Amino acid sequence: MKNTIKSTLTSQVFKYLVAGVSATAIYFIIKMLLFSATGSGVISEIIAQGVSILFAFFTNKLWVFEKTSNRLLHEFIKFVISRLLVLLLSVIANWYFVDTHPHLLVSTLHLNLKQSVFVLSLFLQVLTIILNYIFSKFLIFTKK
Repeated sequence: MKNTIKSTLTSQVFKYLVAGVSATAIYFIIKMLLFSATGSGVISEIIAQGVSILFAFFTNKLWVFEKTSNRLLHEFIKFVISRLLVLLLSVIANWYFVDTHPHLLVSTLHLNLKQSVFVLSLFLQVLTIILNYIFSKFLIFTKK
């Protein structure tokens, strides 16, 4: 029994990481393209997060946690709310460090603005993956 739990958890964590890395790649591509086009950390963050939230919901539900329940709307609402909380954190960080006080980010990291935005986004995505796994595992895709 102990090996079964461990192998299931290991398999699930691996799947989550693959799905998370894929969602992160989608996020980064959209984020950096939109940041280059608009120059806005907030606009690029909101759109990139929105697309990655949709991608993450379906990969988590169907592949990672293998949930085929008919509670799609209920799970989707909880999923989106948890992601919006994390998005709010990212938007605040982007507003403060990119749109309002970019000199703090640039001088702290000793990089140009575009590189600094990438580093900030990378940090926020690692935090996002950790928080989102906790939310998904224990609050969203649970057994009723």
